[in-house]
Amino acid sequence: MTSATIPDPENKEQKRKRQPLDIAAPIVMALVAVGIAAMLLLGSQALPGVRTFSWQDKAVAADDIAFLLTFTQPMVPESVEENLKIEPALPGKISWAGRRMAYTLDAPAPYGERFEISLSESKALIGQAGFEPFEGEFVTRDRAFVYIGAEGEDTDRLVLFNLTKKEKTLLTPPGQIVLDFKPYPGRDRILFSAVDADGPSDRVASTQLYSVTTGLGELPAIPAWQFWKENTLPTAGETKLVLDNQDFQNLKFDLSADGKTIVIQRVSQTNPADFGPWVVREGEAPRKLQTEPGGDFRIAPDSVSLLLQQGQGTAVINLEPDVVATESDTLLLDFLPDYGLTLDIANDGRSAALVNFNQDDPNERFTQSLFWISNQGEEKLLLQTNGAILSAQFDESGEILYCLVNRLLRTPQTDEGREEAGESREEVSEDIPGEVTSEGDIASDEGINTDPSEATELVDLLEEEYSLSPYLTAITVETGKEQKLLEMPPQPNITVSLSPDGLAMLFDEALVNDAQNTPLATPLESDYDGPTHRLWLLPLFGTPEERLSRDPVALSPAELDIAGRQPAWLP
Repeated sequence: MTSATIPDPENKEQKRKRQPLDIAAPIVMALVAVGIAAMLLLGSQALPGVRTFSWQDKAVAADDIAFLLTFTQPMVPESVEENLKIEPALPGKISWAGRRMAYTLDAPAPYGERFEISLSESKALIGQAGFEPFEGEFVTRDRAFVYIGAEGEDTDRLVLFNLTKKEKTLLTPPGQIVLDFKPYPGRDRILFSAVDADGPSDRVASTQLYSVTTGLGELPAIPAWQFWKENTLPTAGETKLVLDNQDFQNLKFDLSADGKTIVIQRVSQTNPADFGPWVVREGEAPRKLQTEPGGDFRIAPDSVSLLLQQGQGTAVINLEPDVVATESDTLLLDFLPDYGLTLDIANDGRSAALVNFNQDDPNERFTQSLFWISNQGEEKLLLQTNGAILSAQFDESGEILYCLVNRLLRTPQTDEGREEAGESREEVSEDIPGEVTSEGDIASDEGINTDPSEATELVDLLEEEYSLSPYLTAITVETGKEQKLLEMPPQPNITVSLSPDGLAMLFDEALVNDAQNTPLATPLESDYDGPTHRLWLLPLFGTPEERLSRDPVALSPAELDIAGRQPAWLP
């Protein structure tokens, strides 16, 4: 019997052929090891360059004051500073922190512009030769403003005008009369008060608060996992009710700098004695401030405090009360007894422009004084007038205060003066024994005992005519220097608005002199269907040097082919 042969497993494994992968793997591992060793010995041979640019493809706003360039390795600062170019030019200062370079602008970038930044060459700190040239670009926000229409189908409606693209958009529907508005900081919405044209005759009682989209602003952030959502801005003209008038009349309102808080003056529909400021926050029920009723008010830039006129002074009130408070929902932070009106607060919150009505000084009783007040308690008198200080706005730096002043003018009513009425007007310098009304008339004070000489002087004054002449002026806060910019025609109401980049001023002019020409009055009973107001654009600087030195000059305004009133720039 022949015996079977049993195969040897080890013999079989030895006879198996080696696969290509088995041959290639050690070779690849050896090459990688050689490459790693070479990099460790020789260092990286990649050219130095810019890794990131913080403003790349971004729409820059006025509050964007600096951009960052991050390099792949530390650079010689002088080599970067000498070769960095920005077109059009944007003066600024450079600072370094390791591989990061910060460029801080001396003034906000002008709106409606496209900028290119380039760095053609530079030197690495370790002495490596060569450089990867860099080119980037960014834009600033479009120059855009909102106004209330004053002609045709635009009348009493909220209108958006994009000055950069020359585009007009009607935001509110017909049949709704807009009374006042405030842009949100993201320029994506407008907060406004309005009444229905076909509503009750008492339009003040029927005022409601709304918001409307503009179609502008930054795209909303969408989480990466929600890939199915489309990243688009809401369409312009989408209106939403913010506060109704079911139980209270809605009057003056203000919007905080962060866009999260609204303060509005409200009066009960059934009890007129129940009035005062209310706080409205999104997602929360309206809350009445437990404070003494007051007059005009303004939310501070910190968005958590309110400056409210109370009596002859101004109270600073906390808008974020302690949640455990039971008797009072507010906290009085400070009280300024000498100042009855807050006109503006600087963007950094360190200073404010307030008005003293001089009621404690008999010699200055019928004058108004404009003061600059710092948060450290410093006071500085900037302007005094025998008329009225209508408004004041700080520029973006807080160094210039633009003021709209109604100056009291006198026309002597002698025989010769009557013939030259309007040509020999001069500013009144002496005290006037009477109160100046909004129309420029003199209302005598009852109960004042005067001697015969004072009575004679009073008769002489009453034989003269008085009028109010508005003008726009710029005051340098540090030096008190005043530069008058523009004389304006007399009119009941003027609105001025400073552009966010600080380069121009918008203002309106009334074309129809009619007492009924107000949003709450009945329509004019005439066949006139032309514009009732028009808008003007006033440049504030003639050269870049004047802007950098904060030195506005008197220039000629340009008439815009726009019929509107109450213009306001978008942030």
